[in-house]
Amino acid sequence: MQHSSNNTAIVFVHGLLGFSSYSILGKEIQYFRSLRTHLRNDPRQIFFPTLPPNSIIEVRAQALANFLARIRADRIDLIAHSMGGLDSRYLIHHLDPMHRVRSLTTLATPHHGSPLATWSIEKPNLFFRVMYNMATPAVHDLTPESCARFNQEISNRADVSYASYASARPVRDMPLLLRPWTRMITADSGDNDGMVSVASAQWGTFKGTLQADHFELTGWSFAIPSTRKARPFNYVPFYLDLMRELAEKQ
Repeated sequence: MQHSSNNTAIVFVHGLLGFSSYSILGKEIQYFRSLRTHLRNDPRQIFFPTLPPNSIIEVRAQALANFLARIRADRIDLIAHSMGGLDSRYLIHHLDPMHRVRSLTTLATPHHGSPLATWSIEKPNLFFRVMYNMATPAVHDLTPESCARFNQEISNRADVSYASYASARPVRDMPLLLRPWTRMITADSGDNDGMVSVASAQWGTFKGTLQADHFELTGWSFAIPSTRKARPFNYVPFYLDLMRELAEKQ
């Protein structure tokens, strides 16, 4: 079935502690950095909703469903970063009765959990205590054990195309801020982006591993630019290619 561009919506779903945009001293800060500007000529409807930043998956998914209910579109394609991919999977399974969602592309989503979530709950050091306080109650949904239960309960829907990307950098190429837990996740789960392992990010059709840390996927970098390290990740061409790919599937 062919869909006209204005009957198709692309919805970008943010991750844990995320937002659509906010203003600081008159300057707009966007979770998906400047992506609205780069996509302004796309004929499809494009949206960047705000979900409850640290709520559990069920609550975030309901907020996403409430947002989608206001969109007039026959087809909805979801592009989700990090925890947003779990919210989207829950929505597709439970909260899309009209079956308008036709595809989900996840970027560094912890489909199989992250040890960071477990450590923030169990380890007493200051960093993990701060992380726990910021991310509660969502963090309890992101442990490997919780995600294993989630995956048993939330099956893929046959009429939805599921695709996933992972991201990773060697420890030496990571921003200093991310190196300590990049090492810890590497020891526990292998290659990772400082937050989510490559293994955990795989769901549906795995499209590959991007040379980026977790935050570069949304256009933000905490490191000094370096040509040798291909930093920062050139996120705009990636998203433009992804948008073209989705258009070809309509």
